Amino acid sequence: MSANRLAPEWAPQDAIAIVWPHQNSDWAPALHSVEPVYLELCKYISRQQNIILIACNDIHEREIRSKLKAAGTSCKNIKFAVIPTNDTWIRDYGPVCTVSDDRKVLLDFQFDGWGKFSNYRLDNALNMQLTKDLGFIASYQSVDHILEAGNIEINGRGELLCSRTCFRRNRDFPDSGFTQLEKQLERWLGCCKIYWLDRIQLIGDDTCGHVDTLARFCADDIIVYTACRSRQDRNHETLGLLSMQLEKINRQCGHKYELIPLPLPDPVFLRGQQLPATYTNFLITNHHVLVPVFNDRQDDCTLRLIDELFPDREVAGVDSRTLIQQRGGLHCAAMQIPEGFIL
Repeated sequence: MSANRLAPEWAPQDAIAIVWPHQNSDWAPALHSVEPVYLELCKYISRQQNIILIACNDIHEREIRSKLKAAGTSCKNIKFAVIPTNDTWIRDYGPVCTVSDDRKVLLDFQFDGWGKFSNYRLDNALNMQLTKDLGFIASYQSVDHILEAGNIEINGRGELLCSRTCFRRNRDFPDSGFTQLEKQLERWLGCCKIYWLDRIQLIGDDTCGHVDTLARFCADDIIVYTACRSRQDRNHETLGLLSMQLEKINRQCGHKYELIPLPLPDPVFLRGQQLPATYTNFLITNHHVLVPVFNDRQDDCTLRLIDELFPDREVAGVDSRTLIQQRGGLHCAAMQIPEGFIL
């Protein structure tokens, strides 16, 4: 039996899974401002691709259908699932779908609320219920290990970018433990090489430095990363370290990656606290690359740059000033389901 393999995000997809904000989540006081973001996501994705849209109860589903209709978005390509959740960041607790030559496997890693929040038990139970409700064409495998998919970034050659810092979170995890962890990641995800980022975390980030806030593959040999030119920005030193670590990785592997910096938006604040706004938290679908924008002077040049990197997809900016108030972005809010996993 061959090993599991995780496909890159740009591989063909069956659907994008999204959890709609609701009154029992942290979005309760801001539903009026965050729901337009989800309507925008659905507008783009559902034109040519299926969406799995998760509502917290039947009443919630009816409300969402009504809002989609009022926004002019057809539900033809939207499959609803009614599953209670604590939060909306499905990237970090949703299904991680892998394939091998003779099987498909839906991996259900453990989720612990990023080691900071106590209300995560419904989120941690979502994948088992989702497989029952939607009839995935895959074996379900529960993995007794905490891992968030916002911290795994893979290309088509099986080369993985990942942050060490997330695994050290709230527990004694010696450097020697990463040797065993690498073997586990190779078995779970089919990666042939793991490149570690270490001790890099944006101001305001509560994930301990997820890689999708820092660096992303745009092709097998292209990595975009968050860069900061302003010495006045508190992220300047940290992102300088990110650049150095990526350059070191590139030297060690023979300069096989084109490293492209993405500008950091001007600092975004909420009640005096800086938030982890970044353009690298973009979402790749079958036909689009949806990029978080912040009504910032860097928005347009960033969209043009990403457009050049994805010539076969439409690149669109989605106003993410509300999403970032909960310290997340477009990539955090969605999870791709690869082709061949859903009837």
